[in-house]
Amino acid sequence: MAKAMDTKKNKERTIFDLVYSGRAFDSVTPTEEPDFTVKNADGEFGVEITEFYSSQSEARIKNIPEYFQEILEGKKYRHKDDIVPLDVAEITVQPGDNRRPSFNVKGIARRLPSIDEYVKKIAGLIEHKNKRFQTYISGLHHINLVIFDNEPRLVGVPTDKFHPFFFHSELENTLMRAEFREVYLVTMLGEYNATKTVYIPLKMFFLVAEMYFLNYVLTKEYPDTPMTPLLCAEYLLWRGAKDIYVKDASDGFEVVYGNSGIFISNGERVNIRDYTDFALPADFTAITPSQVSRFFDAAFLRLFEKYKSSCVFSGAFCFDVSGSNALASDK
Repeated sequence: MAKAMDTKKNKERTIFDLVYSGRAFDSVTPTEEPDFTVKNADGEFGVEITEFYSSQSEARIKNIPEYFQEILEGKKYRHKDDIVPLDVAEITVQPGDNRRPSFNVKGIARRLPSIDEYVKKIAGLIEHKNKRFQTYISGLHHINLVIFDNEPRLVGVPTDKFHPFFFHSELENTLMRAEFREVYLVTMLGEYNATKTVYIPLKMFFLVAEMYFLNYVLTKEYPDTPMTPLLCAEYLLWRGAKDIYVKDASDGFEVVYGNSGIFISNGERVNIRDYTDFALPADFTAITPSQVSRFFDAAFLRLFEKYKSSCVFSGAFCFDVSGSNALASDK
């Protein structure tokens, strides 16, 4: 049992380092709920680690030593639910150079989930973790969630096309309900000849995409309405997001959601700011739902639905991980 716990904690720390390896902390302490407490100059925050599998059968075959061989050689199944999805079949291999004849091998061929199924399951995992949020260690400044994706569903998707593939309405709503300051997805992404393991801060991505979308709607339908910090915050609250902060300055304004801020200068230049788990400066103001104006009425909702179904946001908010080879060797 102790060895299994050590293996689990070592794997969690490896996943932790994929996101946080380049940052300096005073301490990183293994705990339970959340999996790590991290101390920086502003206090302590937590990091919860979880892995995503498309099914329990996938989790078993990837985590139980020798299970693949047991099935392949003797059709010995550890669980009755594995019989159909992990069925052994004869697979024809066609050499790519066409210089050699094709040949047959035994293998386990499985159906990849559709993008809709995949995103729905990721949303379900976030929702499941969020329900346990209140059981986590108290006294922490905030807690982040890191999801390590074991499903190669995004292989072949260009990095700048991630948003339209992934940000379905159910995922967005789940993300907005989540109490975690940031939700990181560690996954394989990119076209087939350029796939790499990256981590994606989902709340940062959501914030930036929504601000660009709001600006598009205002430009098209409300050309005389300025994009102010309060209007941006009201929009995010109207959408269902929580913990929105703003700061109005002489050179522009900033809106913060989760761990990130989007600064829009008076000259309309846009900068994305990552607060890297530190506290926000004291001059930010929290905006509450009671401050949402009548601007976001039924007429705006109709326009929102019209443009949401036709607009596509492209952006590559993904970051190369550190230590990915170490994780591969653990598996």
